Amino acid sequence: MIQTTDILIAGAGPTGLTTAIELARRHVNVRIMERRSQPSTRSKALVVHARTLEFMDILGVADEMVQRGYTSPGIDFSANAREPLRANMYGLDTRFPFILILPQAETEAILERRLNELGVEVERSSELIQFTETPDGIRSIIERENGRFEVESQYLVGADGANSRIRQILDLPVQGSAYDWTAFLGDVHLHGHHAEGGTEQHSNDRGLAFIVPFDDGSHRIVTIDRKYQDDPKQRDLSLAELQESISAILEKQVELSDPVWLTRWGASLKLVSQYRSGRVFLGGDAVHTHSPAGGQGLNTGVQDAFNLGWKLGLVIKGQAPDTLLDTYHTERHPIGKKVLRTSDFLLRSLLVRQPLLRSLRELLFRLLIPMPLIQKNLANNLSGLGIRYNTGSGEMAGARMPDMALMTSQHEVVRLYNELLIFPGYTLLLFIDPDQAQNMRSTIEQITKYERDGLQIHIVLNNGLPELHDFGVSTLVDYRGDFETRLGFETGRALLIRPDGYIAFDHLKLDADHIGNLLKKWLTTTNGFLYREKLSRP
Repeated sequence: MIQTTDILIAGAGPTGLTTAIELARRHVNVRIMERRSQPSTRSKALVVHARTLEFMDILGVADEMVQRGYTSPGIDFSANAREPLRANMYGLDTRFPFILILPQAETEAILERRLNELGVEVERSSELIQFTETPDGIRSIIERENGRFEVESQYLVGADGANSRIRQILDLPVQGSAYDWTAFLGDVHLHGHHAEGGTEQHSNDRGLAFIVPFDDGSHRIVTIDRKYQDDPKQRDLSLAELQESISAILEKQVELSDPVWLTRWGASLKLVSQYRSGRVFLGGDAVHTHSPAGGQGLNTGVQDAFNLGWKLGLVIKGQAPDTLLDTYHTERHPIGKKVLRTSDFLLRSLLVRQPLLRSLRELLFRLLIPMPLIQKNLANNLSGLGIRYNTGSGEMAGARMPDMALMTSQHEVVRLYNELLIFPGYTLLLFIDPDQAQNMRSTIEQITKYERDGLQIHIVLNNGLPELHDFGVSTLVDYRGDFETRLGFETGRALLIRPDGYIAFDHLKLDADHIGNLLKKWLTTTNGFLYREKLSRP
């Protein structure tokens, strides 16, 4: 018998798990297959950036992630950790103005528990080996130890890693190539060098080293060492080799002990030409692989997943047209290309061998990076907060909406991200003052009639008492003045916020007909744009 589901996901890493959670919390039928029999206990990725944590806040797991890891002030660009030169995250406009150091295995465990809470289990020892597109969807063949079975789904998501089977079946062009270096990686105890300030890096004519301390007293050590580049890549890494390598790059003798994981590994700089092929979508390492510099890999994959997840959810629910899914590629492919370019530049700049060029690099970095504008741009780009999409009209359209605290008519403080944006649709904010609430009441009431299953509407007053204004929808007050002080907004403004926290449109006038036309772009379904009387709220 052929089994069925709405969405089938191959791969239970951070990308696949995030996609599954976004679908499950929208009550979309989703199954997630993973070829590994057990969750991984090894973690190549360690860095979680601010924008990723904001998405995790919407999913309800950000606080747990922060509690399980530790924070670092930023990415170090220096060649010597004793004189750090950071892109400092401490000044970012977010609840998470830092880099979180958290092993990928921990991130996956937290995400899988959240998925389980939503009633979905990862199906392990299950590998997608083939699929075909049918008139109604995708038919996939899944292989387990006890045999094979078929699953029909409306859409298929390939989050199955750098060697993606789904990408290979699609035969999609891949641009780029593998790096010609091999790195050493070890999770060990380090003696003779003190490192506890987060990510630390060192470079000299031998190569480059990254050191990251863990809370159990061990360290992650990664070296790219010129001395060992001619060694066979498949040969096991010894503790003595890693110890000699890190000592040479640190330029002092250190001792390593108690290895938990030792391996050689390489990286590629590759980007797939299309993130969507018919009813099949690819995300994470299946579409982009790059250097480890900047800690972008896991974060870019999770952000792919969040972008895709809410769009699939709305389309499956009939609350958005299938054409919305095309924006997954048009929005995320340029981001993938930019991440490849940035991470490659960072790594190559740190691997400069000639002493004169290394001195010149250090001089330029120390001159430029402390400059306020460069600091701001580096921090926003590396953290993911600076990502902007081409979504529509308005000064803020396409930009990330920062998290804010607002007050309800019951004088309770609510936050945008972990309370308002958990709504599984769009959020329309009407920013007004008390006079406009009175003088433009009929216009505001006309706009509030657009509220529907996929759209919630909140009136946000710039001051005053929200309990004095009953429009039949939620009325809040910007009690801290964030709209004016942080965003520079004047009242009489309408913002449509997408489920991923990006602004779909930003309209400077409360014009009910025009706002209705803008909403149609995002909310038109196969049954037409739904305009009806206000929904009752539970």
